[in-house]
Amino acid sequence: MMRCKDPDLVMTTTDDVNITGYLERFPEEYSEFKKILDLTGNSSFLGAYGTYTIFVPNNAAVKKFVEEQGKTSVDQLDVNELKTIVRFHLIQDTVSTQTFTDGKISQPTMYGQYLTTGATNVDGTSYITINKQAKVVKSNIKLGNGVLHVVDKVMEPATQTLAQMLEADPEYSIFTAAAKATGFYDTLNIPASENTKPNRKWLTVLAESDETLKEAGFESFEQLKNRYSTTGDPKNPSDSLYLYVAYHILPRNSYVADLITAPSHETLAPLEVITTRLEGTDLKLNADEFAGVREPGALVNRDQSDFSATNGVMHDIEDHFRIKVRKPTAVFWEVTDQPELRKMVSVFRQLPGTSTQITPGSLSEVSWPKGNLVYVTSSGDRHAYYDYFSINIRPAVVPEVTFKTPLLVKGKYKVWVCYRRVNANDIQGFFNGEPLPRLFGLNPTPGYPGGGVTPEEAEAQGWKLYTEPTDSRYVGRMIGVIDVKTTDRHDFRMLGLTNRGGSTGNAFRLDMIHFIPIDQNQILPRFQQDGTPVYE
Repeated sequence: MMRCKDPDLVMTTTDDVNITGYLERFPEEYSEFKKILDLTGNSSFLGAYGTYTIFVPNNAAVKKFVEEQGKTSVDQLDVNELKTIVRFHLIQDTVSTQTFTDGKISQPTMYGQYLTTGATNVDGTSYITINKQAKVVKSNIKLGNGVLHVVDKVMEPATQTLAQMLEADPEYSIFTAAAKATGFYDTLNIPASENTKPNRKWLTVLAESDETLKEAGFESFEQLKNRYSTTGDPKNPSDSLYLYVAYHILPRNSYVADLITAPSHETLAPLEVITTRLEGTDLKLNADEFAGVREPGALVNRDQSDFSATNGVMHDIEDHFRIKVRKPTAVFWEVTDQPELRKMVSVFRQLPGTSTQITPGSLSEVSWPKGNLVYVTSSGDRHAYYDYFSINIRPAVVPEVTFKTPLLVKGKYKVWVCYRRVNANDIQGFFNGEPLPRLFGLNPTPGYPGGGVTPEEAEAQGWKLYTEPTDSRYVGRMIGVIDVKTTDRHDFRMLGLTNRGGSTGNAFRLDMIHFIPIDQNQILPRFQQDGTPVYE
């Protein structure tokens, strides 16, 4: 029968017992590590006031470590090495197992490297693991100066650089050869403590194994070079092999937990990012929706990731990936298509009509400081997909709203905000913090120009009709031109400028936002109520 060990065991002790005092109380379990603290001069400060988390190897773990070093007692070990061991097991903060994630512990050790956490099952018992080296056998022992966890092995900090880690593993021989050919091996071979470049001290490598590359058709480094080296000089920053390797390196220490918490990550390839998406428990890179199609992306092998080096962390990627050359493509964004709303199957795009209050913090890709958004569906309006956001956007109610856009390919775009005109307040748009020149919402005028103007004449004045059949109440307002520097998801913010009508004034009805490359048709397509685009 499977049984699970409670990872959050709390052993109650008196608050006046600190770490050193606790170890002294139980010499049958911790006398060996207490000797290490004595030899390194750490017993005194760990017996005094402070805020620490310590991972204490039990006696069996310390004795095994001593034996592995070819010694018979801790007294025979080098004191400086023991000092390193202590600092690597100690965090200057209180960290309980409840805050552990499948990644790194949020605070670094006093040695300066992070510890990673995971889980393993041994003979039907589940354990928390630390640094893929040790199991937590007792946890969350609250003491006067912190928290103590007991582990079954002495953990050792990383001693190899990322370059050395790659070269030492024959499974990455092709990727290592590519790193050497492009010069990135040298970049990856400088310990953080010796690196004089602040933005290169810590790096993350997204490595592809020989098996992954062979599945993609590359049996050797020469085949990889022949496919990607476009200039004949892999060290040339414009060479595609150089860019391939650069695209697999992030300029920071990004563990799995870090990759999960941000939607995109800068790489060493200029103006190129990778995006991340969590699908169940699968972490995927570049699993983006582009031109209406969800791309499969590259899977992060979590069992073979989060390996720390002296200058960063390495992950194994199960699928071959590279920079994708794309041309700017129009994005007709239905802003109500949010992941949390999609899960509300009784509400999302349901007819004949619904009205649902959405509180701050409810949507992962939309944020606002106060007030509620209202998600509305209606069969009697001409809004695309039958729905819209009703936002009482004004300083007194909902001061501003920030959206995470869909993926935009780098290039220049005209931005069209599409909405039903009501007597709403003046609103200004911002792209990545930069203000766009034309206001929208606009109480009560101007609106779509009258007098029988042609669509082209209206466009010249910054207006279009975006629904089919057309209705002058449903307008697109061109609010400015943006220069998207990186292919990524970006921030679009709406700021309410006026308080006309007070808190009970008309709300703004936001339907769609169109990002259309400046050299493409700005007027078509228009959209029917069910979302069908009409191109003529």
